[in-house]
Amino acid sequence: MLVRLFGCNFRSIKKPFELSLVAADLTRKEDCNRGTIAVPISGMAEPLRLLRTLGVYGPNASGKSSLLVAAKALRWLATESSPRSKPDQKIAPYEPFLLDDKTKAAPIELGCDVVFKKSLLRYEIKFTSKAIQTEFLTLIDKDGEHKLIERNATGEIRGQLILDNEANRLYVREMQPNVAVLSKLAQHGPRNGKGSVNLYYKAIRNATHHEDYADAAEEMIKLGESSADEKFADDPEYREWIMKHLIRAADIGISDVLTRRESFKMPASIRESLEKSGFPGKIPDTRVIVEFLHAGAKSGTISFGEESAGTKKLFNIASRWWALANEEIALFADELSASLHPRLLNGLVGSVNEPPTEKMRSQLIFATHDTGLLESQDGLPPALRRDQVYFTKKDAQGSTEVYSLTEFKEDARAVHNIRKRYLSGLYGALPSVEKLSL
Repeated sequence: MLVRLFGCNFRSIKKPFELSLVAADLTRKEDCNRGTIAVPISGMAEPLRLLRTLGVYGPNASGKSSLLVAAKALRWLATESSPRSKPDQKIAPYEPFLLDDKTKAAPIELGCDVVFKKSLLRYEIKFTSKAIQTEFLTLIDKDGEHKLIERNATGEIRGQLILDNEANRLYVREMQPNVAVLSKLAQHGPRNGKGSVNLYYKAIRNATHHEDYADAAEEMIKLGESSADEKFADDPEYREWIMKHLIRAADIGISDVLTRRESFKMPASIRESLEKSGFPGKIPDTRVIVEFLHAGAKSGTISFGEESAGTKKLFNIASRWWALANEEIALFADELSASLHPRLLNGLVGSVNEPPTEKMRSQLIFATHDTGLLESQDGLPPALRRDQVYFTKKDAQGSTEVYSLTEFKEDARAVHNIRKRYLSGLYGALPSVEKLSL
């Protein structure tokens, strides 16, 4: 589970930022422990309360996506840089703040704190376009901080996982400057035992999933034998869960689904591009075709390409929604609300925030413009608590500022007027529309 994401000099974010999933001590009775996960931590008298959901609001081009993509960049470095990076290749996520001569070639710093068993795990990395300058993996428990990986600016690599394991020492003796130590040891190091990084690797990976749903309304071709489409076709229980919890629940006209495979010849240019980029696994020669059965005066199937944008969107978020219900992950979802009715979005967010069982320990962090999540519906509290709302806005220098709604002190009256206050300009992070005209 994610505790916080932090960093600086990434894309539109010049100054240090922090996205905290630690719940605030809210006084309103209807909030209480709603939308939180109680996590026992060794050495702490009370469990750490983490937020289940977090929504990011702000004008277009204010840096909402940059904030979410920071998690994607960190995950790529920590878990994918070893198999994906060739010698002397530019580090893919290197996108510094470009509107300042001091930062456009300066290092990027990214990091996160995640829950690891009953302790905290911190991963921090600092990198330029060609090299990782520093990298630290630190376990924080009741006995203090334990440096598991310590990569210094001099190139020296130390830490308990290195010093206490001969195999790890051999693997880090020759390190590509554009590859993270954690990623390399996860790929080549010991699989089990005290010297293995696998459990730490999985904790970082599971806390930094990212999906961009900006184009989710378009028909997408899934690649790879383990893709969501393959699972949808081959796993009846998984398919029925998707149909029951998303597709049939949202579209009353759909009664069933048919799947089949057909031959698929990928265009040579796309195949060549995938091969050059190091696409993992075999490039498939078949694809899954999905057709939904619609009930009506005359029932019949409709091809996926002819379905509504909303139905396509639901299908394309389905695999991650299943993961939120069945795995312990944190999902950063960009453009989650695109093509979805406000009440449907409210229901989706509510299903994560108030799951049917406390055993569900997943988290959803998303960017949105839908202010309906900030106000009461049907006499119920808003889908988002006050501490689950963050804002982004640009300053005069074009740099993104990130701040939480909890920075604004509110009274404890049971009046759900966050939406009204936001749209009135009380919290900032609104687009300027005065100069718009025909």
